Amino acid sequence: MTGGAGRSPYVGLRSYQPTDAGRFFGREAESYHMATLWSTHRLVVLYGASGAGKTSLVAAGVRAQLTADDADILPVGRVAQASAVPTAALARHNPYTFALLSSWSPNDPPNHLSGLSVAEYLARRPARNDRYGDPLPVFAAIDRFEELFHDLPHRRGYREQFIEQLAGSINEVPRLRLLISIREDSLARFLPYEPVICRDSRSSFHLLPLDESAALRAVTGPLEGTGRAFGPGVATRLVNDLRTSAFTDRLGVTTNVRADRVEPVQLQVVCSALWDALPPEAAVITDEHLRSYADVNRTLADFSARAVIEVAREHERDEAGLRYWLERTFVTELGTRNTVYEGVSHTAGMPNAIAHALVDRHILKAEWRSGSRWYELQHDRLIEAVRAGNRQSPEPDRIDGRPIDYLRTAEAALADGELDLARKHAQEAVRLAEGDPRIQAEAESFLGDLAFQDERYAEAETRYRRAAELFELIQDSTAVGMLLAAIGQVLKREGRYAAAVADLQGAVARLPGNRSFRVELAHALWQAGQLRGAEGEYGGVLTYAPDEENALTGRGELRTELGEFAGALDDLDNLARLKPAAAAQPAVRAARARAFAELGRLAEAVAEADTALREAQAQATRTQTAIDPVVQWRVAIVAARAGDPARATALLESALGQSAPALMRHQRADARRLLENLTSHGPES
Repeated sequence: MTGGAGRSPYVGLRSYQPTDAGRFFGREAESYHMATLWSTHRLVVLYGASGAGKTSLVAAGVRAQLTADDADILPVGRVAQASAVPTAALARHNPYTFALLSSWSPNDPPNHLSGLSVAEYLARRPARNDRYGDPLPVFAAIDRFEELFHDLPHRRGYREQFIEQLAGSINEVPRLRLLISIREDSLARFLPYEPVICRDSRSSFHLLPLDESAALRAVTGPLEGTGRAFGPGVATRLVNDLRTSAFTDRLGVTTNVRADRVEPVQLQVVCSALWDALPPEAAVITDEHLRSYADVNRTLADFSARAVIEVAREHERDEAGLRYWLERTFVTELGTRNTVYEGVSHTAGMPNAIAHALVDRHILKAEWRSGSRWYELQHDRLIEAVRAGNRQSPEPDRIDGRPIDYLRTAEAALADGELDLARKHAQEAVRLAEGDPRIQAEAESFLGDLAFQDERYAEAETRYRRAAELFELIQDSTAVGMLLAAIGQVLKREGRYAAAVADLQGAVARLPGNRSFRVELAHALWQAGQLRGAEGEYGGVLTYAPDEENALTGRGELRTELGEFAGALDDLDNLARLKPAAAAQPAVRAARARAFAELGRLAEAVAEADTALREAQAQATRTQTAIDPVVQWRVAIVAARAGDPARATALLESALGQSAPALMRHQRADARRLLENLTSHGPES
């Protein structure tokens, strides 16, 4: 143990957790106000600068104001996915939704959450009632919502869907009270979505740094019960020192300015350093202790220097060059803070990723002005710290080289949209994790995710298989099943359906209760031409989950190809009753039209086929893709049965001419036979 008489009562650079509520001081008023807003509105938006303490306020302040007797409180959620679940295994699912539900329900296995929407998850949770038997309100928080707006190319298509799910949960779950916490520099991107999520009954709260009295509470309060205390006036002098900034211009003239507020991060850095440096026998903290162990300038200079070194190492930059760039760019000749706007790829000649990393380490802060992101030092107090870093560069503490730290840093880099940095850290985690198969497996799976998202399918398969072998060594059957499912998805993307069947069968064998994996297996069997096997898998799911949307859809469409038209209509009628939106999809409508036509209900068949084709054309226009060839093929069959060979021929030629997407092999063979029949013998009877 270094210094102190026990565990430090200050949390340092990490956020406060729910278990830290007893030592969370200085935010009593904000905690009460936020709890009131959350209790009385359907949507509350908490925003503030990086390092203002939003995460800590929600976790240790606001939640402590709510009691389990009066509220059903979910764990704080995130939209960034951890590395333990391979992305490819969840190919049909929204990654933001899955990440959120996993954080809201951390004890549920992934296969119980995959495929659920936010509203479905909330509806399935058992309602908790108050002492009068009335359902309790559900308090759900999403922290670091800015992660939703990092422009990861492979996730842009999921953002709108996720926002719609949040709106649907507000509409469909009257008990829901949603709190969104977001960094201030991302607020402008969120504002257009706010009325979409909740049209009324919403509020917001701007979290500012600590005022003088709150800062004093944050300094003195955590010492309660430690056997230590500040001497008279000592804590006040420490707070005043944190509030005071010295500005030195190029002529050497120094001016001291005292601010109204204190940055929580700087307070924690200084107080943690003081506690760790105090002699074990010190019971009363004196002015001498402040001078010896809590020199604010020196502590913040060391803090700034460590941050610069970490960023330089992560991004393979020269440390001295980065220090001089920081001072030259963000400190004016008059010794004041300078603001710089972010360009398309660089900020003042340095890649934007560097500025992002310095924001994450509370050296810079960002805000939106006139449609652009602008950066400046987090606080005036850092001006002298940055300058001191250039005058003397102290040897930093060695960066922790544990593989788990590299892996978690890789996850954070991915959440920030820094794909190259995420890959670099994950590769380092693999290298360092020799002898630790679990961490090595997680890192290999993470690298497989990156490869899958970049459509580098051969590498993704290799990474996932290595991860599966490592998890097999430690007998983690659930993880192996998830990875085999991911490999199956990779093989399907490559068109290797027979190989995909084998891996998906392995996934189902290890996770027999996972409906989505059985549905994926059924689809792979269908693509491989094993239609009866596919029907059996769909049927197996429907025996214990008769309302499973994908199984009903798949079996209903498949039965039209097996000639079981009455059974197909039964499935598609059930789908229309249980999941109207799914039944309205063009391919499903076209399957229904074919079933009508084959059963002699031609008027209904033609009407449904016309609607299916019209919707498919509109969908293709919206998405700027080709018309679904399956819809064209099925509508062509209806046209042929209805005595319209010209229309049937045109649709078949169009469907057979497409390669992305393309008809399945057996569907192409059927389409060719019908086309030959039409061109050689006229319309089918």
